[in-house]
Amino acid sequence: MTRSIFSRLFLSYIVVILLVTVTLGALMAYLVRGQVVENKRLEMMKLGHSAAAALAPVLDNSRLHTRLEVISKLLGTRTWVVDKQGTLLAGNPPARWLRNYPEDSQQIEALFAGAPQSWVRSGRRQADPSIIVGVPLPGAAATPAAVFLYTPIAGVNQTVQALDRLLLLSLILGTLVAALLGFFISRGLTRPLADISHAAARFAAGDYASRTAATGGDEIGGLGRTFNTMAESLAKTEYNRREFLANVSHELKTPVASIQALAEALADGVASTPEHQQRYLATIVGESQRIDRLIRDLLDLSQLEAGELSIVPEKTDLVAFLSREAANYGHLLAEKNLTLRVDAPAAVPPVLADTGRLAQIVANLVSNAVRHSPAGETIVITVQPAAGKVAVAVGDRGPGIPPEDQPYIWDRFYRVDKSRARSGGGTGLGLAITKRLVQAMDGEITVESTPGQGAKFTFTLPVA
Repeated sequence: MTRSIFSRLFLSYIVVILLVTVTLGALMAYLVRGQVVENKRLEMMKLGHSAAAALAPVLDNSRLHTRLEVISKLLGTRTWVVDKQGTLLAGNPPARWLRNYPEDSQQIEALFAGAPQSWVRSGRRQADPSIIVGVPLPGAAATPAAVFLYTPIAGVNQTVQALDRLLLLSLILGTLVAALLGFFISRGLTRPLADISHAAARFAAGDYASRTAATGGDEIGGLGRTFNTMAESLAKTEYNRREFLANVSHELKTPVASIQALAEALADGVASTPEHQQRYLATIVGESQRIDRLIRDLLDLSQLEAGELSIVPEKTDLVAFLSREAANYGHLLAEKNLTLRVDAPAAVPPVLADTGRLAQIVANLVSNAVRHSPAGETIVITVQPAAGKVAVAVGDRGPGIPPEDQPYIWDRFYRVDKSRARSGGGTGLGLAITKRLVQAMDGEITVESTPGQGAKFTFTLPVA
Protein backbone atom coordinates (compact mmCIF):
# COMPACT_ATOMS: atom_id res chain seq x y z
CA MET A 1 0.00 0.00 0.00
CA THR A 2 2.82 2.39 0.89
CA ARG A 3 4.58 2.05 -2.44
CA SER A 4 2.54 4.76 -4.15
CA ILE A 5 3.20 8.45 -3.59
CA PHE A 6 -0.46 8.96 -2.68
CA SER A 7 -0.42 6.37 0.12
CA ARG A 8 2.90 7.60 1.51
CA LEU A 9 1.78 11.21 1.37
CA PHE A 10 -1.58 10.40 2.97
CA LEU A 11 0.00 8.28 5.73
CA SER A 12 2.47 11.10 6.39
CA TYR A 13 -0.47 13.47 6.83
CA ILE A 14 -2.15 11.04 9.25
CA VAL A 15 1.01 10.47 11.31
CA VAL A 16 1.71 14.19 11.58
CA ILE A 17 -1.93 14.91 12.47
CA LEU A 18 -1.96 12.20 15.15
CA LEU A 19 1.32 13.35 16.67
CA VAL A 20 0.17 16.96 16.76
CA THR A 21 -3.25 15.97 18.08
CA VAL A 22 -1.90 13.75 20.88
CA THR A 23 0.68 16.33 21.90
CA LEU A 24 -1.83 19.16 21.79
CA GLY A 25 -4.45 17.09 23.65
CA ALA A 26 -2.04 16.10 26.41
CA LEU A 27 -0.81 19.66 26.78
CA MET A 28 -4.30 21.12 26.85
CA ALA A 29 -5.51 18.47 29.33
CA TYR A 30 -2.59 19.29 31.61
CA LEU A 31 -3.22 23.02 31.34
CA VAL A 32 -6.98 22.64 31.88
CA ARG A 33 -6.48 20.42 34.93
CA GLY A 34 -3.92 22.79 36.40
CA GLN A 35 -6.13 25.81 35.75
CA VAL A 36 -9.21 24.20 37.33
CA VAL A 37 -7.23 23.16 40.41
CA GLU A 38 -5.69 26.62 40.68
CA ASN A 39 -9.09 28.29 40.39
CA LYS A 40 -10.42 25.99 43.13
CA ARG A 41 -7.45 26.79 45.36
CA LEU A 42 -7.98 30.54 44.93
CA GLU A 43 -11.68 30.10 45.60
CA MET A 44 -10.96 28.18 48.83
CA MET A 45 -8.44 30.82 49.85
CA LYS A 46 -11.15 33.48 49.60
CA LEU A 47 -13.56 31.25 51.54
CA GLY A 48 -10.85 30.70 54.14
CA HIS A 49 -10.50 34.44 54.70
CA SER A 50 -14.26 34.75 55.07
CA ALA A 51 -14.35 31.84 57.51
CA ALA A 52 -11.47 33.30 59.55
CA ALA A 53 -13.25 36.64 59.81
CA ALA A 54 -16.42 34.91 61.00
CA LEU A 55 -14.66 32.65 63.55
CA ALA A 56 -12.28 35.17 65.11
CA PRO A 57 -14.92 36.76 67.45
CA VAL A 58 -15.94 33.39 68.94
CA LEU A 59 -12.49 31.77 69.16
CA ASP A 60 -12.48 31.76 73.01
CA ASN A 61 -16.10 30.81 73.77
CA SER A 62 -18.46 27.93 73.33
CA ARG A 63 -20.04 29.24 70.14
CA LEU A 64 -16.93 28.32 68.15
CA HIS A 65 -18.16 24.75 67.53
CA THR A 66 -21.63 25.86 66.48
CA ARG A 67 -20.43 28.55 64.14
CA LEU A 68 -17.75 26.31 62.65
CA GLU A 69 -20.38 23.62 61.91
CA VAL A 70 -22.58 26.21 60.17
CA ILE A 71 -19.67 27.50 58.11
CA SER A 72 -18.70 23.97 57.05
CA LYS A 73 -22.20 23.31 55.77
CA LEU A 74 -22.34 26.65 53.94
CA LEU A 75 -18.95 26.20 52.28
CA GLY A 76 -19.35 22.49 51.53
CA THR A 77 -15.89 21.70 52.87
CA ARG A 78 -14.35 20.17 55.93
CA THR A 79 -13.37 22.99 58.27
CA TRP A 80 -11.46 22.90 61.55
CA VAL A 81 -9.45 25.16 63.86
CA VAL A 82 -6.11 24.27 65.48
CA ASP A 83 -3.57 26.17 67.53
CA LYS A 84 0.14 26.44 66.90
CA GLN A 85 0.86 23.28 68.92
CA GLY A 86 -1.47 21.30 66.70
CA THR A 87 -4.24 21.03 69.26
CA LEU A 88 -7.66 20.69 67.64
CA LEU A 89 -9.86 23.48 68.94
CA ALA A 90 -12.96 22.71 66.89
CA GLY A 91 -14.14 21.00 63.75
CA ASN A 92 -13.64 17.66 62.00
CA PRO A 93 -10.27 17.32 60.24
CA PRO A 94 -9.21 14.25 58.23
CA ALA A 95 -7.93 11.33 60.26
CA ARG A 96 -4.27 12.08 59.47
CA TRP A 97 -4.55 15.39 61.25
CA LEU A 98 -5.16 13.60 64.51
CA ARG A 99 -1.65 12.15 64.35
CA ASN A 100 0.60 14.92 62.91
CA TYR A 101 0.84 17.84 60.59
CA PRO A 102 1.30 16.49 57.04
CA GLU A 103 2.35 19.92 55.73
CA ASP A 104 5.81 21.43 55.53
CA SER A 105 6.93 22.72 58.92
CA GLN A 106 8.23 26.00 57.46
CA GLN A 107 4.84 26.65 55.89
CA ILE A 108 3.13 25.95 59.25
CA GLU A 109 5.48 28.42 60.93
CA ALA A 110 4.67 31.02 58.25
CA LEU A 111 0.93 30.32 58.65
CA PHE A 112 0.91 31.02 62.39
CA ALA A 113 3.13 34.01 61.75
CA GLY A 114 0.23 35.51 59.75
CA ALA A 115 0.76 34.31 56.14
CA PRO A 116 -2.08 32.24 54.62
CA GLN A 117 -0.94 28.92 53.13
CA SER A 118 -2.34 26.34 50.71
CA TRP A 119 -1.44 22.79 49.77
CA VAL A 120 -2.43 20.88 46.65
CA ARG A 121 -2.00 17.10 46.67
CA SER A 122 -3.00 15.95 43.18
CA GLY A 123 -0.31 13.43 42.24
CA ARG A 124 -1.11 9.79 41.65
CA ARG A 125 1.04 8.71 44.60
CA GLN A 126 -0.77 10.91 47.08
CA ALA A 127 -2.83 8.86 49.53
CA ASP A 128 -5.30 11.70 49.93
CA PRO A 129 -5.53 13.85 46.74
CA SER A 130 -6.91 17.11 48.03
CA ILE A 131 -6.70 20.90 48.36
CA ILE A 132 -6.08 22.32 51.83
CA VAL A 133 -6.10 26.01 52.73
CA GLY A 134 -4.91 27.45 56.02
CA VAL A 135 -5.76 31.02 57.08
CA PRO A 136 -4.61 32.56 60.43
CA LEU A 137 -7.39 33.86 62.68
CA PRO A 138 -7.06 37.60 63.26
CA GLY A 139 -6.87 38.84 66.86
CA ALA A 140 -5.40 35.60 68.19
CA ALA A 141 -1.86 36.79 68.87
CA ALA A 142 -1.78 35.46 72.47
CA THR A 143 -2.83 32.00 71.35
CA PRO A 144 -2.15 31.77 67.59
CA ALA A 145 -4.77 29.72 65.79
CA ALA A 146 -5.71 29.04 62.18
CA VAL A 147 -8.73 27.77 60.32
CA PHE A 148 -8.21 25.00 57.76
CA LEU A 149 -10.46 24.22 54.78
CA TYR A 150 -10.25 20.84 53.07
CA THR A 151 -11.81 19.52 49.84
CA PRO A 152 -10.88 16.33 47.99
CA ILE A 153 -9.50 16.58 44.43
CA ALA A 154 -12.08 14.03 43.32
CA GLY A 155 -14.70 16.72 43.22
CA VAL A 156 -12.47 18.92 41.12
CA ASN A 157 -11.65 15.95 38.85
CA GLN A 158 -15.27 15.62 37.81
CA THR A 159 -15.09 19.06 36.23
CA VAL A 160 -11.70 18.25 34.71
CA GLN A 161 -12.93 14.93 33.32
CA ALA A 162 -15.92 16.62 31.71
CA LEU A 163 -13.58 19.10 30.07
CA ASP A 164 -11.28 16.24 29.07
CA ARG A 165 -14.15 14.43 27.37
CA LEU A 166 -15.16 17.57 25.53
CA LEU A 167 -11.55 18.15 24.51
CA LEU A 168 -11.12 14.53 23.38
CA LEU A 169 -14.29 14.71 21.30
CA SER A 170 -13.09 17.95 19.69
CA LEU A 171 -9.69 16.42 18.92
CA ILE A 172 -11.27 13.29 17.38
CA LEU A 173 -13.54 15.36 15.18
CA GLY A 174 -10.63 17.63 14.25
CA THR A 175 -8.51 14.59 13.37
CA LEU A 176 -11.25 13.15 11.15
CA VAL A 177 -11.73 16.45 9.36
CA ALA A 178 -7.95 16.88 8.95
CA ALA A 179 -7.66 13.30 7.63
CA LEU A 180 -10.43 13.96 5.13
CA LEU A 181 -8.73 17.16 3.99
CA GLY A 182 -5.40 15.30 3.84
CA PHE A 183 -7.00 12.68 1.59
CA PHE A 184 -8.26 15.26 -0.89
CA ILE A 185 -5.02 17.27 -0.75
CA SER A 186 -2.96 14.11 -1.35
CA ARG A 187 -5.25 13.07 -4.19
CA GLY A 188 -5.06 16.55 -5.68
CA LEU A 189 -1.25 16.44 -5.60
CA THR A 190 -0.81 12.93 -6.94
CA ARG A 191 -3.52 12.89 -9.61
CA PRO A 192 -1.57 15.25 -11.94
CA LEU A 193 1.56 13.14 -11.36
CA ALA A 194 -0.41 10.03 -12.29
CA ASP A 195 -1.66 11.75 -15.45
CA ILE A 196 1.90 12.70 -16.41
CA SER A 197 3.05 9.13 -15.71
CA HIS A 198 0.29 7.62 -17.89
CA ALA A 199 1.04 10.09 -20.70
CA ALA A 200 4.74 9.16 -20.52
CA ALA A 201 3.89 5.45 -20.59
CA ARG A 202 1.69 5.91 -23.68
CA PHE A 203 4.43 7.95 -25.34
CA ALA A 204 7.01 5.26 -24.55
CA ALA A 205 4.66 2.68 -26.11
CA GLY A 206 4.72 4.57 -29.41
CA ASP A 207 1.79 6.97 -29.07
CA TYR A 208 3.70 10.11 -30.05
CA ALA A 209 0.52 12.21 -29.82
CA SER A 210 0.24 11.46 -26.09
CA ARG A 211 0.16 14.61 -23.95
CA THR A 212 -0.70 15.34 -20.32
CA ALA A 213 -3.52 17.60 -19.18
CA ALA A 214 -1.67 18.45 -15.94
CA THR A 215 -0.50 21.90 -16.99
CA GLY A 216 -1.55 24.04 -14.01
CA GLY A 217 0.32 26.99 -12.57
CA ASP A 218 2.18 25.10 -9.82
CA GLU A 219 5.40 23.07 -9.91
CA ILE A 220 3.60 19.91 -11.05
CA GLY A 221 1.93 21.92 -13.82
CA GLY A 222 5.40 23.13 -14.82
CA LEU A 223 6.54 19.51 -14.98
CA GLY A 224 3.53 18.70 -17.17
CA ARG A 225 4.28 21.59 -19.53
CA THR A 226 7.91 20.51 -19.71
CA PHE A 227 6.82 16.96 -20.54
CA ASN A 228 4.51 18.21 -23.31
CA THR A 229 7.30 20.34 -24.75
CA MET A 230 9.69 17.40 -24.61
CA ALA A 231 7.08 15.10 -26.17
CA GLU A 232 6.48 17.56 -29.01
CA SER A 233 10.21 17.83 -29.61
CA LEU A 234 10.69 14.04 -29.58
CA ALA A 235 7.67 13.54 -31.82
CA LYS A 236 9.07 16.07 -34.26
CA THR A 237 12.47 14.39 -34.08
CA GLU A 238 10.89 11.01 -34.79
CA TYR A 239 8.91 12.49 -37.68
CA ASN A 240 12.06 14.11 -39.07
CA ARG A 241 13.95 10.84 -38.69
CA ARG A 242 11.34 8.95 -40.67
CA GLU A 243 11.16 11.69 -43.27
CA PHE A 244 14.94 11.75 -43.46
CA LEU A 245 15.17 8.01 -44.02
CA ALA A 246 12.40 8.17 -46.61
CA ASN A 247 14.06 11.07 -48.43
CA VAL A 248 17.52 9.53 -48.37
CA SER A 249 16.09 6.24 -49.63
CA HIS A 250 14.29 8.07 -52.42
CA GLU A 251 17.36 10.15 -53.29
CA LEU A 252 19.52 7.03 -53.51
CA LYS A 253 16.91 4.87 -55.20
CA THR A 254 16.79 6.83 -58.47
CA PRO A 255 20.55 6.99 -59.26
CA VAL A 256 21.12 3.42 -58.02
CA ALA A 257 18.30 2.13 -60.23
CA SER A 258 19.69 4.12 -63.16
CA ILE A 259 23.22 2.78 -62.62
CA GLN A 260 21.89 -0.78 -62.30
CA ALA A 261 19.82 -0.53 -65.48
CA LEU A 262 22.66 0.96 -67.52
CA ALA A 263 25.19 -1.54 -66.17
CA GLU A 264 22.88 -4.45 -67.04
CA ALA A 265 22.38 -2.99 -70.50
CA LEU A 266 26.12 -2.84 -71.01
CA ALA A 267 26.55 -6.37 -69.66
CA ASP A 268 23.82 -7.65 -72.01
CA GLY A 269 25.42 -5.96 -75.01
CA VAL A 270 22.46 -3.66 -75.67
CA ALA A 271 24.87 -0.78 -76.34
CA SER A 272 26.53 -2.19 -79.38
CA THR A 273 28.29 0.90 -80.64
CA PRO A 274 31.11 2.78 -78.90
CA GLU A 275 28.97 5.93 -78.91
CA HIS A 276 26.14 4.20 -77.02
CA GLN A 277 28.61 2.63 -74.61
CA GLN A 278 30.26 6.00 -73.97
CA ARG A 279 26.90 7.65 -73.33
CA TYR A 280 25.86 4.90 -70.90
CA LEU A 281 29.17 5.13 -69.06
CA ALA A 282 28.90 8.93 -68.83
CA THR A 283 25.44 8.58 -67.31
CA ILE A 284 26.72 6.02 -64.83
CA VAL A 285 29.55 8.40 -63.81
CA GLY A 286 27.08 11.28 -63.43
CA GLU A 287 24.75 9.24 -61.24
CA SER A 288 27.71 8.04 -59.18
CA GLN A 289 28.77 11.65 -58.67
CA ARG A 290 25.23 12.47 -57.60
CA ILE A 291 25.36 9.71 -54.96
CA ASP A 292 28.79 10.92 -53.83
CA ARG A 293 27.50 14.51 -53.53
CA LEU A 294 24.52 13.32 -51.47
CA ILE A 295 26.75 11.31 -49.13
CA ARG A 296 29.16 14.23 -48.66
CA ASP A 297 26.26 16.58 -47.94
CA LEU A 298 24.81 14.15 -45.42
CA LEU A 299 28.18 13.82 -43.68
CA ASP A 300 28.60 17.61 -43.56
CA LEU A 301 25.11 18.10 -42.19
CA SER A 302 25.56 15.37 -39.59
CA GLN A 303 28.84 16.92 -38.39
CA LEU A 304 27.31 20.39 -38.29
CA GLU A 305 24.32 19.25 -36.25
CA ALA A 306 26.61 17.38 -33.85
CA GLY A 307 28.97 20.37 -33.57
CA GLU A 308 31.88 18.25 -34.81
CA LEU A 309 32.69 20.06 -38.07
CA SER A 310 35.99 21.87 -37.82
CA ILE A 311 35.76 25.60 -38.63
CA VAL A 312 39.09 27.49 -38.90
CA PRO A 313 38.37 31.22 -39.35
CA GLU A 314 41.04 33.43 -40.87
CA LYS A 315 41.30 37.04 -41.99
CA THR A 316 39.85 37.16 -45.50
CA ASP A 317 39.54 39.83 -48.19
CA LEU A 318 35.92 39.13 -49.01
CA VAL A 319 35.67 41.07 -52.29
CA ALA A 320 38.79 39.42 -53.74
CA PHE A 321 37.56 36.03 -52.57
CA LEU A 322 34.15 36.47 -54.23
CA SER A 323 35.76 37.67 -57.45
CA ARG A 324 37.88 34.54 -57.61
CA GLU A 325 34.93 32.31 -56.86
CA ALA A 326 32.78 33.98 -59.54
CA ALA A 327 35.30 32.95 -62.18
CA ASN A 328 34.72 29.27 -61.30
CA TYR A 329 31.07 29.29 -62.39
CA GLY A 330 31.63 30.11 -66.07
CA HIS A 331 30.59 26.68 -67.39
CA LEU A 332 27.54 26.59 -65.10
CA LEU A 333 26.40 30.06 -66.21
CA ALA A 334 27.04 29.34 -69.89
CA GLU A 335 24.48 26.52 -69.97
CA LYS A 336 21.67 29.07 -69.44
CA ASN A 337 23.40 32.16 -70.83
CA LEU A 338 23.48 33.79 -67.38
CA THR A 339 25.75 36.53 -66.06
CA LEU A 340 27.23 36.75 -62.55
CA ARG A 341 28.19 40.17 -61.15
CA VAL A 342 29.80 41.18 -57.83
CA ASP A 343 28.80 44.65 -56.52
CA ALA A 344 30.88 45.96 -53.63
CA PRO A 345 31.84 49.42 -52.27
CA ALA A 346 35.40 50.65 -52.51
CA ALA A 347 36.27 49.90 -48.89
CA VAL A 348 35.13 46.63 -47.38
CA PRO A 349 36.82 45.52 -44.15
CA PRO A 350 38.28 42.01 -44.04
CA VAL A 351 36.18 39.33 -42.39
CA LEU A 352 36.81 36.25 -40.27
CA ALA A 353 35.83 33.17 -42.24
CA ASP A 354 36.84 29.62 -43.05
CA THR A 355 37.55 30.08 -46.77
CA GLY A 356 36.85 26.44 -47.63
CA ARG A 357 33.43 26.52 -45.97
CA LEU A 358 32.75 30.03 -47.30
CA ALA A 359 33.32 28.71 -50.83
CA GLN A 360 30.78 25.96 -50.07
CA ILE A 361 28.23 28.58 -48.92
CA VAL A 362 28.70 30.72 -52.03
CA ALA A 363 28.56 27.65 -54.29
CA ASN A 364 25.26 26.51 -52.74
CA LEU A 365 23.65 29.95 -53.10
CA VAL A 366 24.95 30.60 -56.63
CA SER A 367 24.01 27.13 -57.91
CA ASN A 368 20.56 27.61 -56.36
CA ALA A 369 20.22 30.99 -58.15
CA VAL A 370 21.40 29.47 -61.44
CA ARG A 371 18.89 26.65 -61.13
CA HIS A 372 15.92 29.03 -60.71
CA SER A 373 16.97 31.95 -62.93
CA PRO A 374 15.47 32.33 -66.43
CA ALA A 375 17.91 32.23 -69.35
CA GLY A 376 19.69 35.49 -70.09
CA GLU A 377 19.26 36.98 -66.58
CA THR A 378 21.97 38.37 -64.30
CA ILE A 379 22.75 37.01 -60.84
CA VAL A 380 24.07 39.71 -58.51
CA ILE A 381 26.29 39.20 -55.45
CA THR A 382 26.13 42.35 -53.30
CA VAL A 383 28.58 43.13 -50.49
CA GLN A 384 27.67 45.73 -47.82
CA PRO A 385 29.42 46.46 -44.47
CA ALA A 386 27.03 46.97 -41.50
CA ALA A 387 27.73 47.40 -37.74
CA GLY A 388 30.69 45.09 -37.19
CA LYS A 389 29.46 42.70 -39.85
CA VAL A 390 29.70 42.40 -43.60
CA ALA A 391 26.52 41.32 -45.40
CA VAL A 392 26.69 39.28 -48.61
CA ALA A 393 23.49 38.96 -50.67
CA VAL A 394 22.95 36.61 -53.63
CA GLY A 395 19.91 37.65 -55.69
CA ASP A 396 18.19 36.16 -58.73
CA ARG A 397 15.16 36.97 -60.94
CA GLY A 398 13.56 33.56 -60.70
CA PRO A 399 9.99 32.59 -59.73
CA GLY A 400 10.59 33.43 -56.07
CA ILE A 401 9.50 31.59 -52.93
CA PRO A 402 5.91 31.74 -51.62
CA PRO A 403 5.66 33.24 -48.09
CA GLU A 404 4.17 30.04 -46.65
CA ASP A 405 7.24 28.07 -47.78
CA GLN A 406 9.93 30.48 -46.60
CA PRO A 407 10.13 29.24 -42.96
CA TYR A 408 10.78 25.67 -44.15
CA ILE A 409 13.36 26.12 -46.88
CA TRP A 410 16.13 25.54 -44.31
CA ASP A 411 14.82 22.04 -43.52
CA ARG A 412 16.47 18.98 -44.96
CA PHE A 413 15.02 17.77 -48.28
CA TYR A 414 12.35 20.47 -48.30
CA ARG A 415 11.35 21.49 -51.83
CA VAL A 416 9.22 24.49 -52.71
CA ASP A 417 8.13 22.97 -56.02
CA LYS A 418 6.93 19.49 -55.04
CA SER A 419 6.41 18.57 -58.69
CA ARG A 420 10.02 19.34 -59.71
CA ALA A 421 11.94 16.23 -60.68
CA ARG A 422 14.70 15.42 -58.23
CA SER A 423 17.11 14.87 -61.08
CA GLY A 424 16.58 18.46 -62.07
CA GLY A 425 17.52 19.85 -58.69
CA GLY A 426 20.11 19.45 -55.98
CA THR A 427 20.13 17.04 -53.09
CA GLY A 428 17.69 19.13 -51.05
CA LEU A 429 20.36 19.66 -48.37
CA GLY A 430 22.13 22.75 -49.74
CA LEU A 431 20.23 25.44 -47.79
CA ALA A 432 20.20 23.36 -44.59
CA ILE A 433 24.00 23.03 -44.80
CA THR A 434 24.42 26.69 -45.80
CA LYS A 435 22.49 27.94 -42.78
CA ARG A 436 24.48 25.83 -40.33
CA LEU A 437 27.81 26.78 -41.91
CA VAL A 438 26.95 30.50 -41.61
CA GLN A 439 25.94 30.01 -37.96
CA ALA A 440 29.16 28.09 -37.29
CA MET A 441 31.08 31.20 -38.47
CA ASP A 442 29.08 33.49 -36.10
CA GLY A 443 26.85 34.82 -38.86
CA GLU A 444 23.19 34.81 -39.80
CA ILE A 445 21.32 34.11 -43.01
CA THR A 446 17.91 35.32 -44.15
CA VAL A 447 15.80 35.24 -47.28
CA GLU A 448 13.65 37.91 -48.96
CA SER A 449 11.39 36.88 -51.78
CA THR A 450 8.28 37.97 -53.62
CA PRO A 451 6.64 35.37 -55.89
CA GLY A 452 7.41 36.19 -59.52
CA GLN A 453 10.19 38.66 -58.65
CA GLY A 454 13.02 36.39 -57.58
CA ALA A 455 14.70 35.74 -54.25
CA LYS A 456 17.60 37.24 -52.34
CA PHE A 457 19.59 35.28 -49.76
CA THR A 458 21.65 37.43 -47.37
CA PHE A 459 24.26 36.15 -44.93
CA THR A 460 26.61 38.02 -42.60
CA LEU A 461 30.19 37.45 -41.47
CA PRO A 462 32.01 39.14 -38.55
CA VAL A 463 34.59 41.80 -39.32
CA ALA A 464 38.14 40.67 -38.56
